[in-house]
Amino acid sequence: MRNIHIYVVLLLAMFLLIGCKSSVSDLKEAVSGIHTQAEKAKSGLTIDAYTLREYEIEYKDELFTVDELFKTILRDVQWEYEKNHNKHILLVKGTWKEPLFEQLQLTDDVKEKLSKSGKIFIELVFIDELLNSNETTVSMKLNEELLVDEKGAEILYYLYDIYLQQKM
Repeated sequence: MRNIHIYVVLLLAMFLLIGCKSSVSDLKEAVSGIHTQAEKAKSGLTIDAYTLREYEIEYKDELFTVDELFKTILRDVQWEYEKNHNKHILLVKGTWKEPLFEQLQLTDDVKEKLSKSGKIFIELVFIDELLNSNETTVSMKLNEELLVDEKGAEILYYLYDIYLQQKM
């Protein structure tokens, strides 16, 4: 009788181990998939996006990159990349930083709020490896209120001028 109990216990242990074996392999697969996704996220951007960030801009006898431009005039810069047929779109997100849009004559209270939660969205469009300044869009929001919504070369040149001011 005692032997039967031992066999039953051993049989149950075998079933548990067999069940655990498939669970362990499932866990290994899941961890492997998570690791792969983490590696992709760690790099954050595709090679094309890095190339666009290093795109050189020549303006008023100065040479600078897209990366330098936005890391200088914005805080907390984030990058997103999208390819749409022959267009390469680089979306730059950041937090407002003085003296951006000073022509709006912002109060000190609004400036303080903007410096904490004022979001800037800039969309740059590259076609055939050239920046198409006419398709540039820039918007600024504070608590979902749209304060700036501009499109075209003029707003891009304004950003260049802000960069050159801050660089000096």
